[in-house]
Amino acid sequence: MPMKLFAHPDNYKTKKALVAARYVGLEIETPKGGAEESSGKIPVLETEQGCIFSSTAIARYLSRISRPVGLYGQNLIEGGMIDSWVEFCTHELEVPLCTWVLPVMGVFPEVPEATACAKEDVKKALAVLNNHLLHNTFMVGHTITLADISICCALVDGMRLVLDAEFRKPFGNLMRWFNLCLAQPEFKAVLGEVKLCGGAAAVAKGAATAKAEAKGKYKKEAAPKKEAAPKKEAAPKKEAAPKKEAAPKKEAKDKKGKGAEEPKKEEAAPSAEDLEKMQKDKLKKVVKEGGKRGVEIEGAADMGGLQFFCTSVDMPQGDVELLTESMQAMNAKSDPTEEERKGGSGHIGKMIFSAGAERLAVVAYVPEAKQAELSCEEWLGAVLGSQGGEVVSKAKDVCAGFVKANADKNVFPLKIREPMILEANNFLRKKNLFPEDDSDDDEMVFGDDDFPSM
Repeated sequence: MPMKLFAHPDNYKTKKALVAARYVGLEIETPKGGAEESSGKIPVLETEQGCIFSSTAIARYLSRISRPVGLYGQNLIEGGMIDSWVEFCTHELEVPLCTWVLPVMGVFPEVPEATACAKEDVKKALAVLNNHLLHNTFMVGHTITLADISICCALVDGMRLVLDAEFRKPFGNLMRWFNLCLAQPEFKAVLGEVKLCGGAAAVAKGAATAKAEAKGKYKKEAAPKKEAAPKKEAAPKKEAAPKKEAAPKKEAKDKKGKGAEEPKKEEAAPSAEDLEKMQKDKLKKVVKEGGKRGVEIEGAADMGGLQFFCTSVDMPQGDVELLTESMQAMNAKSDPTEEERKGGSGHIGKMIFSAGAERLAVVAYVPEAKQAELSCEEWLGAVLGSQGGEVVSKAKDVCAGFVKANADKNVFPLKIREPMILEANNFLRKKNLFPEDDSDDDEMVFGDDDFPSM
């Protein structure tokens, strides 16, 4: 019985799942009728064992079905690198590219300021990919993986509609890779022939065609507005009535003008109280995430017999101080009487990572009972040293530091996070503090996907 994928048939997220299925030799049906309305926002893969939703989860599931094909890499480090590029694609490429492309497709009206920012962000993302592909045939390893499938499918609409020849010119490595992917039978079967966008005139023509075919509601509202305007102007023949109303209108404008300057100043410079509240709210979220993760670490470590644990958290967003607060929340004593347990992992050594836009923050913790076996400062120093990072605080039990993002050196927080987690575990192995994995079961290695998102 073939699996069924309920999703919008023309969406690039649907196509990356179908390409992955082609590689692993799976037959997947895409039922018609209602898919666009009911499943467009949340694609669902129906299997005999149950349903999987979310395009990324579906693509990851399909990629892991056949290990020999290697869509999820040939080893643990390749799997981590693939995850890094899939996340990069989702957050750094797809978001700005959709902001630019979807108005052209007529999905929603264009906001010029947002489009201008999106173009710059797309250019930065493509530069990262182009630099990486200077020394690599594929995104990870020596064969097509989920990283290639995700990024290629995400680029297709942009390559057709907005990324014209002039825009593509600096990205020769990227275009070589893109054309190589499209030449593969699995991509061709799903994507068909992809016509690259020409010059500026072609972009304008493509935009006009796409908008003419779209069913955006805002277009239907535009026509009656133009007809209504002349009717209102033609009705009043006497000028005396509007003249009397003109004076208060000017005064109202003046009043509005005077009053408009004050709220602008308030918006531009939030008060100290507002800033303090924002910081407290963020800290509250950080502590909540840390407390919940502490319980999960305690259970996972006890189950696997681990003395030390390495993982990442999201809420600190690269802030070293907030990541330290997250560590404290993980180590807090757990109250068994509470309805929702928090913390409880103070007896387990940990190194936690948090990726932000400008840096990757890292905090290490070694409980007092284990300090004779492992130096917290030495552990953190070795891990940060692998990426040229800096230690900013030292103590026997808790040390903290960070690695700055550097586009020129191809250093990006999301990209280096998984290799650094592996480095942390390898350091523990050298000290005989981390159990060797004698099986081929990847589930013994814990990462972001092993915990529920906050």
